[in-house]
Amino acid sequence: MRFARVNDAPAGSATWWLPRLLLLCVTLLACAAAMARQAAAPGQPDGRHGSVTTSYRVIHLGPGAIAAYPNINAGGQVAFTLVAGERTTAFFYDGTTVRNIGSLGGAHVYANDLNDAGQIAGTSLDANGIESAFVWSSAGGMRDIHVQPGGGRSYAQAINNRGVVTGSFNDSARPFRWSRAGGMEDLGVTPGLPEPSSGMLLNETGLIAGRVTLEDKYGDPYTRAFVWTRAGGLVDIDTLGSVESTPVAVGAGGEVAGNRLASADDGGDRPFLWTRATGMVDLGIGRGSTALVNAMTPGLHIAGVVGYPDGRQRAMSWTPQGGMRELGTLGGRTSVARAVNARGQIVGFAEDQAGAMRAFVWSAGAGMRDLNRLLRRAAPGLVLEHALAINDSGAIVASANTGLVLLKPD
Repeated sequence: MRFARVNDAPAGSATWWLPRLLLLCVTLLACAAAMARQAAAPGQPDGRHGSVTTSYRVIHLGPGAIAAYPNINAGGQVAFTLVAGERTTAFFYDGTTVRNIGSLGGAHVYANDLNDAGQIAGTSLDANGIESAFVWSSAGGMRDIHVQPGGGRSYAQAINNRGVVTGSFNDSARPFRWSRAGGMEDLGVTPGLPEPSSGMLLNETGLIAGRVTLEDKYGDPYTRAFVWTRAGGLVDIDTLGSVESTPVAVGAGGEVAGNRLASADDGGDRPFLWTRATGMVDLGIGRGSTALVNAMTPGLHIAGVVGYPDGRQRAMSWTPQGGMRELGTLGGRTSVARAVNARGQIVGFAEDQAGAMRAFVWSAGAGMRDLNRLLRRAAPGLVLEHALAINDSGAIVASANTGLVLLKPD
């Protein structure tokens, strides 16, 4: 976000020394502008009026390669997974300190989702090398939720603010719903699609969205999107007859956004929005040849990317009111929107004029801004490459040349 600047010119009366006064005014204005530019270097306008300044303080979360997309909750807590050597480790930042959340006995742990209560849902290898779904909290530690009596593989993919978890279990992969009060619930199989499936997402009212993995006549896998509700059970939501469809996000009212392949020779993915009233609606591809949904708010603001035949990509935004719009770049060929918050701020990465990857934040008032230019007292040599997550307060999780960082807005 860039800052608007206000320059105060000295006042004076129109006398015979007016030329000198005018020269003094010009000099003072130039000095004021230079000082304002220096003060504005770490920020940008926030909002449509461009009068509120925002810069970011950097908190280093940890070094290493990122094994899964991080999650940030409303309180600014972060769950993330890093690779170090031959281990994959999950961590939790509580707002003050970073802690290793441990494991169920194995060497690999993945934090897959985080709710506003600070609970993490994920998957850990146990002492026997078997994948097991877990729920973790600061108070209770890591709990194997034992979705399959007698053992067997299980994977926790998402958790809502009520502590309800969804994922898959069994070697043949079946979707489940779990809560502390209700325990494990097998969601069964989708009518007409009795194949391996997994719950991937859920909202606060308990709607679960997932995907079924099928095989074509050549033995190649493809997926179909489904939803589950207590009243309706499992339903195949691909009313457009896509070759492939996958859910990406769910809305507060039970809407599902995702990506579909219309036909084998269609040329690329297309975004969709499903509601119970309208079925699956293709959102189009704008001016490009393909488009993808990467995230959606509970209020149905979508962020993603439009692709062009020549390889260019453009970050995009879609809303029910405004439709699809491209967000531009930082001077290079490519930009990708990765996450969006309820304030309409979108983050991702874009190439600059030199072709280097840079993390960005975008808003309707300020446009796309390089986050590297908005940092306050950043360490020398720090480069933010990819903004991965943002909460409604504007705190951002990003990958950097030093590892994973949290950017807290001032």
